[in-house]
Amino acid sequence: MRITEILGMGVIDRDANTLGKVADFDINTSSWTINSLIVKSGIIKKSTIGIDKIDKIGDKVLLKVTKGELGK
Repeated sequence: MRITEILGMGVIDRDANTLGKVADFDINTSSWTINSLIVKSGIIKKSTIGIDKIDKIGDKVLLKVTKGELGK
């Protein structure tokens, strides 16, 4: 899967709540791996979601955690 396919994809938490859309990535330039996704919800709000919190990527990005667990 290419990064361009993931950009703009919807992000859904474990409880099926829509959190927003993938707006950007945080990339480790030493190993060229993705550390986290930047999710935009609304006009200004952005959240960082670590790769370890992602369950599956298909038509949408599905998370292993709920919205409340993201900050922990």
